[in-house]
Amino acid sequence: MDIRQIDKNFLQDSGFDAEKVKFYGVTEKPFALYGIFYDKECGRFLRMPAKTASAVSEGVAALNANTAGGRVRFSTDSEQLVLYVRYRDLCRMSHMPLSGSGGFSLCENTEVGEKFICTMRPEWTDEKGFVRSAALAGGMRDYTLYFPLYNEVCELALGFGRSASVGGGLAYRDIKPILYYGSSITQGGCASRPDHSYQAFISKKNNIDFINLGFSGNAKGERAVARYLAEIACSVAVIDYDHNAPDARHLAATHEELFRIFREAQPDTPVIFVSKPDAERDAEGDKRRGIIRETYRNAIARGDKNVAFVDGRELFGDLREECTVDGCHPNDIGFYRMAEVIGNAVDTALKL
Repeated sequence: MDIRQIDKNFLQDSGFDAEKVKFYGVTEKPFALYGIFYDKECGRFLRMPAKTASAVSEGVAALNANTAGGRVRFSTDSEQLVLYVRYRDLCRMSHMPLSGSGGFSLCENTEVGEKFICTMRPEWTDEKGFVRSAALAGGMRDYTLYFPLYNEVCELALGFGRSASVGGGLAYRDIKPILYYGSSITQGGCASRPDHSYQAFISKKNNIDFINLGFSGNAKGERAVARYLAEIACSVAVIDYDHNAPDARHLAATHEELFRIFREAQPDTPVIFVSKPDAERDAEGDKRRGIIRETYRNAIARGDKNVAFVDGRELFGDLREECTVDGCHPNDIGFYRMAEVIGNAVDTALKL
């Protein structure tokens, strides 16, 4: 059964008049890319240099092309947006909607924050890409388009009315990006929309750019990634890889070392340590949380005043049982709760 034949509300708009639309590649001016860049040699958008990712692990090299945290900002007075996207392959999961893993979220930037317009998403059979259109309000307005959380985007073009004006969009606040490193939860699994990762929620609240270096199952605190993190100019670093450390012993061997490598390069950048939200599901959960807290306490003992610890047990609050799709990966409620708690720590670090 095709539910779209029964309920027209499930249909997406793909109609446009090609003669009235002009397409622009998002790597061209005047568009502003955030959180990702286009690698011509690889023919894909990436989150870190391909050589660096390969030096970390095969898993990170593969996931590097997942566009989690990628955004493009623009302004236009067009009354229609047409999205042309080409994937390497479509990533499908049984517990995460394609709207989040493979779709794009379109939001308008207003004086009171971002206003959601629509998701532009693949159908189950759109293996290599799709074309969708969306109605815009007209008049010169600013927009943010969020890239998929779990797909490899090879090409993205935006179409506007041929007579429409197109600009670079609203700039983020004049603050260095917030850097996030961690697991599948950090990457955004299993948000229903790309703008519902906890980092996106925080960014929407404060209009601050961010970099999402969440690598599903593959954030293990390796020295190669620690050195790369240390090179990134950021306003705050959030270290959230408890879930991917194979065991407590590995976490103990890497966690403080990763922090020390980062701190040597960036002595004054605030660092927030986060333990996983579902520690009760792990026999070593308490031990692992203690290891992360110890990194924090050791830093305090050395006189470091720019560190904070977020206890994962507090992330979901009183809705703990309603915040995940599988006991582990957050749904949208879970990500919103995470954004509240981690966002408060970010606000404190930035003195907002």
